[in-house]
Amino acid sequence: MRLASRGLRDLNDGPERIEDGGELAAVRAQARGVLRRSLLATVLMSAAALVLP
Repeated sequence: MRLASRGLRDLNDGPERIEDGGELAAVRAQARGVLRRSLLATVLMSAAALVLP
């Protein structure tokens, strides 16, 4: 995910730049979605831990 947010990808040959603008935008949008879902899951699990005895 860190690579995607910087516009890089690693296909087991080392990091390389994503040249296609449309693909770069799609990869970054997907990375943002993963970050949002993980943040939401963290908040929900933390709230559940505080509410449940």
